Parts: sequence; structure tokens; C-alpha cells
Amino acid sequence: CDSPSSAPRLARQDPFRVYSGSYAGRVSFRLAAVAHLNHRLFIGIEVPASEIVSLQNNLDRLHLPIVWEKPEKLHITLNFLGRTPEDQIPQLKSLISQTIKPYNHPTFRPQFLETLYRRHDSSLVYLGLGGDVEVLKELQKSISQTLSRLSLPSQDRFSSHITIGKLKKDDPVQTKKFLTKLADYDFTPLPPFTVDHLTLYESFLSRSGSTYQKKAKFMLQ
Repeated sequence: CDSPSSAPRLARQDPFRVYSGSYAGRVSFRLAAVAHLNHRLFIGIEVPASEIVSLQNNLDRLHLPIVWEKPEKLHITLNFLGRTPEDQIPQLKSLISQTIKPYNHPTFRPQFLETLYRRHDSSLVYLGLGGDVEVLKELQKSISQTLSRLSLPSQDRFSSHITIGKLKKDDPVQTKKFLTKLADYDFTPLPPFTVDHLTLYESFLSRSGSTYQKKAKFMLQ
């Protein structure tokens, strides 16, 4: 992928200056690199964080090796776009806005506390949703069909959920003991919430984990 430091250097170049020789080649190459810069994008739904944070605090009393998702990262993932070229993003935004026009404001309720065991990675702790889930599936499918028009990845399988934490990888026997403790937790469904927009996120990976930046908001009718 392109070096993050290349864009600031280009920003200081005089756009009207004429370059020649090998330096002109380097400038042209850098400009082309910025034009084709890829962004790691996904489309999601922001969710209210306060009740989920309270649940995370309560689950912390089980003293399990769980890394909790930060409030600003809590969301419902609809579509992963993968690495999207910079010059495709304006068209992408326009198509998403058109695609979601038929959809109103769905309501969801975090209904179930669930886990997903993963042998070779951190196991997941997540909330399964109730409410207008069928509407959400239709919306996700519509967006997938739109993405295929741009030759971007589209998902055939979709599960409506909110990941709230990741159980640190351990030996399988110990991990399953931890998951059993979570399964025995007396969970009360959280209050419902209504969605009025979708969000286009960019994900940045680092050694300390991932961070998200909101790039666009798409209002529902």
C-alpha cells in the first residue's frame, strides 16, 4: 500500500510548477499513487453505546480475558468493501444514497448475548439483534448488489450483530470454559434503538489494533 507520508509531501508541491527530467517522473509517479490510493472501507450502523458499556462493565466481573470494544467502535457491520480506490469513492457515495432511498427508520433491540468460538483467533462476544432484522437483511442485500456494479466485494452471508468484545486466544479447553461462563450469564435484553442513517467507515490497522474514521453519513428517509 502507499506510504502515508507521501500525500503531505505532495501537498507542498507547487501544482503550477513545470518539472523536467527524472524529478518530473518521480512527481508524476507520486501523483498517480495518490490518485490510486486505496481505502479500507466498510458500511455500518452506529449504535448507542451507554447500555452496552454498562453490560461490558458487568461482564468484567466474571474476570475473563476479554478485550472490550471501545464505545466509538460499536456498530453493526453491513458490508465490507475492502480496499477501495480513491477515485471510486464519489461514485460509491452517490450509489449508496440512491440505494437506501426506499428504506425508512428500522428499530432494533440487542436481544441475545452470544459467543463465537474461533480456534485460531480470538473468540467473539457479540449481541444478536431482534426487531426489524428482515428489513436490515434486505437493505444489506440491496447494498451488496450496488457494490457489485463497482466490482467491489459483495457479501452473500450476513448476520446482524454487534461485536462487543474479543476473548483472548488460549488453549481450546480453557477458552471453552470461558465461553461457558458467558453462556451462563443472566442477560437481560437491552433497550431498543431506532436507526436514521448509515455510515461509511475507513478502518486503519496498527500493532495496537484497529481504529475507525467516519467518512460519510447517509440519511434514511
